[in-house]
Amino acid sequence: MTNLDSEDRLARALEALGQADFPAAISLLEGLVVEDSANARAWSQLGVCYLETQRPSDAVEALSRAVQAAPEDAEAHYLLGNASGSLGQLDRAAACYRRALELDPHHAKAEEFLMKVESLIESREHYRTGLSLLYSQNPSHEDLNRSLRELVLSVAVFENSPARDNLPEAGRRLRDLQREMPLAMEITPELQPWAAACERGFQCVQFKNWVGAQAAYEEALTYRVGDAFVHQALGLCFMELGEVDNAVRALLRAMELDSHCDFTHLARVQRIS
Repeated sequence: MTNLDSEDRLARALEALGQADFPAAISLLEGLVVEDSANARAWSQLGVCYLETQRPSDAVEALSRAVQAAPEDAEAHYLLGNASGSLGQLDRAAACYRRALELDPHHAKAEEFLMKVESLIESREHYRTGLSLLYSQNPSHEDLNRSLRELVLSVAVFENSPARDNLPEAGRRLRDLQREMPLAMEITPELQPWAAACERGFQCVQFKNWVGAQAAYEEALTYRVGDAFVHQALGLCFMELGEVDNAVRALLRAMELDSHCDFTHLARVQRIS
C-alpha cells in the first residue's frame, strides 16, 4: 500500500466522519492503523469515532496510541482526556488536559474541561471524606459536623454530586444531638422584630413545623442578614423540607460567616434588659 493510498483512505475516512457515517469511518481507520501503526492522525480520528459511538475503552486505547505516535500533539492529549473522563478516570483526564495546555496554552477546550474535571475531583474528595465520617463507627458530634460541611461543599462544587442523597441523613443525625444555645445580648427597640422572628423560628423547630420555621428565620434575615446561626437554622429547615439547593446555599452562608459554626447548636435569643 503506497503513501498516497494511505492518505486517500484517511481522506475518505474523514469525509465519512464529517457525515456522521461512523461505521464507514471506523472500517477505513481500523484498516489503516493495522497497516500503518504509527499513523497518529488515523489513531486520533479512530478514537473520536469510538467516542461518538459510545466505546470509551476502545477510544482510550486508540488515543493512547495517537499520543505515543505524536507526543507533541496537544489535540491528541485533549481527546485522550475526554476519553479518560468518559470512563470516570478523572485524575488521568486532568493530567491529559494539563499536558495539552503545556503544548498549546491557547487550547480553549482543554482549559475549559480541565476546570470542570478539577471541580469534579474536588467534589469527589469532599464527598468521600463526608461519607466516611458520616458512616464511621460511633461518630462524635465533631465528626458529624465535619461530615455535613464536607457534603455541603461537595454539592456546592458540583451540583449533581451524590452527596445530595446523604445530606438529609447527616442533618437528621445532627438534629438528634441538637441542643439549645442561648444568645446573651441586649435587645434594643430596633432589634425587637428580629428577636421575635428568631423566637418564632426556635419554637417552630421544637414542634417540627419546618414551614413555619423557614418563614420565621427568613423574616429574621430581613432585619439582620449577617447572623450565621440564622442561616444555619434556615439551612436545616430547608433540608427537612427536601429543598437541597436552598439548604446548601444557606449552610454555605453560615460557614462563610462563622467558620467554626456548630451544627448541633440551635441558637435562641435570650433577652437582657
